[in-house]
Amino acid sequence: VYPQMRSHSNSPNMAARNSDGSQNSVAHLDPLKGTVLRDSMGGERGKDLSRDDLVFLLSIMEGELQARDEVIAVLKAEKMDLALVEAQYGFVTPGEVLQALQRDSLQAQASEAQEAPQQDVYEKPMAELDRLVETGKQSYRRMLEQLLQVECSHSGALCRLEEQDQQHRALLQRSDDLTCLLEQDRE
Repeated sequence: VYPQMRSHSNSPNMAARNSDGSQNSVAHLDPLKGTVLRDSMGGERGKDLSRDDLVFLLSIMEGELQARDEVIAVLKAEKMDLALVEAQYGFVTPGEVLQALQRDSLQAQASEAQEAPQQDVYEKPMAELDRLVETGKQSYRRMLEQLLQVECSHSGALCRLEEQDQQHRALLQRSDDLTCLLEQDRE
């Protein structure tokens, strides 16, 4: 149907090949219309794709590639997390984790039984929380003190600026009075 397109040496042709190497179909780019024409070798005519259709298909393929890359990144991150856990603790499976927790619990109970009566499991975390709250209160007090110092410094600077402004006004007033007296003397 478009014999002139096939005769052009600069028109790109794309051929799809079967697994045995035989040519299946040929695609020709029509730069005037911005379409791709596909002719199958069996004599059937393929669908013409406009430039917009090709851009749309390309954007879909791009999205698929981005999604694939994100999935690969997530899977790598999961694998790395498991590798880090195994490197840190020496095991990954939940059964081994529970066994290690039970072992540690039994060892802690045995050492506490020898030293002193058994303490509440939550006592140490609560003490840590109390320490954290106390540290927060101290930080709050220090910030309030600093805020008060800055406020006093600011009010002092403001008073000094107001005094300088009043002195400047008084100086301008005296200068105006002197200028007025000099003008009167000249007249």
